[in-house]
Amino acid sequence: MQEVDIPLTRLDDEARSSLGSGSELGGSELGDAALGGPELERTLGLWSGMAIVIGTMVGSAIFSAPGLVLAAVGSVGMSLALWVVGAGVSVCGCAAYMELGTMLPRSGGEKEYLDRAFPRPRALLPFVFSLASLAISSPSGLAADAVVTGTYVLYAATGRPVEHAAWAQRAIGVGVAVFCAFAHAFCVRAAIRLQTALTLAKVLVLVLIVAVGFGSGLHAGTRGFGDAFAGTSGHPRAYASALFKVFFAYSGYTALNYSIDELRSPVRTLPRAALGGLAATATLYVLTNAAYFAVLDAEAVRGAGTAVAGVFFGRALGPLFGQRVAPLLVALATLGNVLCGMFSASRVVFSAAREGYLPGGAVLGAVSRFQSPLAALALTCALTVLFIVTPPAGEAYAFLVDIGGYPQWLFYALAVAGLLVMRRTHADLPRPFRAWHVANAVTLATAAFMCVVPFVPPESPAGRIPYWAAPVAALAFMAVSCGLWYVQVVVRRGLERAHKGSPLFQ
Repeated sequence: MQEVDIPLTRLDDEARSSLGSGSELGGSELGDAALGGPELERTLGLWSGMAIVIGTMVGSAIFSAPGLVLAAVGSVGMSLALWVVGAGVSVCGCAAYMELGTMLPRSGGEKEYLDRAFPRPRALLPFVFSLASLAISSPSGLAADAVVTGTYVLYAATGRPVEHAAWAQRAIGVGVAVFCAFAHAFCVRAAIRLQTALTLAKVLVLVLIVAVGFGSGLHAGTRGFGDAFAGTSGHPRAYASALFKVFFAYSGYTALNYSIDELRSPVRTLPRAALGGLAATATLYVLTNAAYFAVLDAEAVRGAGTAVAGVFFGRALGPLFGQRVAPLLVALATLGNVLCGMFSASRVVFSAAREGYLPGGAVLGAVSRFQSPLAALALTCALTVLFIVTPPAGEAYAFLVDIGGYPQWLFYALAVAGLLVMRRTHADLPRPFRAWHVANAVTLATAAFMCVVPFVPPESPAGRIPYWAAPVAALAFMAVSCGLWYVQVVVRRGLERAHKGSPLFQ
């Protein structure tokens, strides 16, 4: 396989050279050069990078979560305020990840940062992160998006929200996951072009919602803004539940940190693409929520469940376009989110396997002749399907968001803490971008809130899944991962035996 030689800027070269080799890299002590093997091509520039960030962020949540957020906090005004808070906190987190990504420009995200910041016990935190990401956070998020795609496909087919059709939604979701994995496995460039096109389609759907909402508001007056803060909840558990949904919508600004090795001029491109994609998405999110309440009253949004965009279009545009065409556009938008998420999630598996964090690195860390991490995509797809079919019907979406969000926030906190540690222990590393102190403080405070408050009992428990199930399940898995770390890293010496993979099916 011929490697693609794309020149980097001098700053990129300096940042890469500062990483050194061997044990300093944090994965295998042998280093990349010694491990050999084919690399993924650098195919991503500024616009395709922004498309991945926007495409990963804009998915099921903005079309499905507003009703759940409103139901949790109780008022329209507080619901809108949380979407603004979510934007601000995400900018703070993005700043930290821009510093980390330009300081350590290697694919893998938190795995690389935690290994460099916390070298003892050796590779423990990167190992637990890799397992939590590939087994919980990534597939649960992809499963949630795939299920919502099924919801809107059925809405388009019937012209109304479909109740008691959980397995039909899940069947469509399974098909969506398999399609996205297949596209990225065998049609890499075409899949990237498709996700860029679907990203544009998602943005156009949000622009349409904003235009329709504000047009209707000017014509008939706003419906949902009367006495905007009446009924606001004062219970902290309500805000944790709502913020998990809001932050699920904003998750994705770190997508490029997992695939830096595929960015052209990564030190220059990463901050521009990440912050640009986040700014565009946050603006659309706030305006879209305002548009929902310009057309629908609070009860209609609350009663719409995960089909709020469908109800919005049906009310504003009538039975044909509003109940048939528009829900199909939303389904395409959430399909694009699964496509982008499958890309990023498979890169975490690929990078972790290559450096010995996972058994079977020769397979999971292999680059196929299609220039794709084929086995890593297959594993990501299989776990996504498992999350689609296992949660109880009717509660699947909320549970998937909560169980995926808990470990994510724990590792956000550890990554930012590691950034602060490395400012002292690795002060010589070049930092083309430096996160602001207040941004780091906001991210750490938010992470503490999101990790502690889920254990506070709600005012009125509802549903078959206990309120503590998601965080307890996530923590239990991470505890088991510590035992697996001992087996893979200490006993089997997986890092020393790391294999960078060979092409498959040649």
